[in-house]
Amino acid sequence: MKPKRRYYTLIDKVYQMENLHEAWLSVKKNQGSGGIDGVSIAMFEKNIGRNLKEIQRLLQQNRYKPDPVRRQYIEKENGKVRPLGIPTIRDRVCQQAVRQIIEPIVEQDFYYYSFGFRPGYSAHQAIRTIRRAKRGGYDYVVDLDIMSFFDEIPHDLLMEKVHERITDGKVLTLIRGWLTAGVMEDGQFHETEVGSPQGGVISPLLANLYLNHFDWGMKEKGFAVVRYADDAVMLCKTKEQAEEAYQAARILLEEELRLRMHPEKTKVVHVDEGFRFLGFDFWKQYLILPDAKLKKYKEKVRQITRRQQGNNLHEMIVKLNEVSRGFGNYFGIGDVKGKFQRLDEWMRMRVRAFMRKKKSRVSNRLLPNKTLEEAGMVFLTNLLITRF
Repeated sequence: MKPKRRYYTLIDKVYQMENLHEAWLSVKKNQGSGGIDGVSIAMFEKNIGRNLKEIQRLLQQNRYKPDPVRRQYIEKENGKVRPLGIPTIRDRVCQQAVRQIIEPIVEQDFYYYSFGFRPGYSAHQAIRTIRRAKRGGYDYVVDLDIMSFFDEIPHDLLMEKVHERITDGKVLTLIRGWLTAGVMEDGQFHETEVGSPQGGVISPLLANLYLNHFDWGMKEKGFAVVRYADDAVMLCKTKEQAEEAYQAARILLEEELRLRMHPEKTKVVHVDEGFRFLGFDFWKQYLILPDAKLKKYKEKVRQITRRQQGNNLHEMIVKLNEVSRGFGNYFGIGDVKGKFQRLDEWMRMRVRAFMRKKKSRVSNRLLPNKTLEEAGMVFLTNLLITRF
């Protein structure tokens, strides 16, 4: 698919104070820790007027230089770790300011079944699309796994994709600067010759921009793709079609985009065998909450409801409800009624134990559910979402 129009002058829109202020509000809302300079959200906010004017001045004078990102690791469900690159608050604001200007431009070109990190799109929409396809006779899936996607995006090819729409040299220099700013880890500087650091505000948009070639390439070959960032499945009606889709994906990803498909994890499966996508196990017509997600949630609840802590009942329930709503609103679309009921019983027991400051095996007569509701506790079963 050929882009329609190129945009030659955008930097003046990026450094408009109104755009910078909106970018700051977005960064502040998302919170997160600071970068290598040690400046936190709160510290940046204390001198927000001066800080935004300084970003504006540097952009106007074409003197803005990105800082290296701070390396941080988060644990994955399989016990391995995923590297994140945490930019400074200043860089996050500037990235968001650029994103706000270029996102509406590149959004016009994106594939309609790409659901990740896009305004108006969600993981639930991706899941609904797959379930509709299953009802429509798409019984085979190519479960795609791209190895170290964010760490291995080639800068030259990525910048070519950006250049197809954005030709403002100052904006292109900024984007390339963030890609090549390097990483600080344990006091050591490491150059970044490939990759777009996870943790950067602009990285998800650049990822979608890069994989858009894959999305439309598969469509042109007659294959249906549902993608959420670097997580994707290809939906087929026969095993033969699925095998063809596998080979087509390999050519697009490995030969044209210089990425790597995981040879073991990328596989053709029948929906009756099951596959995992966006945190759910898809099996036959069911949408199952995996045990690993259940375990992780219970660990969070145990931490929040531990009896020996400084928080009072109200503070504890506020924290518990925040975690419960996030979990329930996401997984409530699945076949989880029984699991949610058991979780509610277990959580009520944890809250009763907190209230009585000892292990609780007491009956509902002493601390009935209504008492917990009056205290403001949210139950997961109230967050169940109607099946679609």
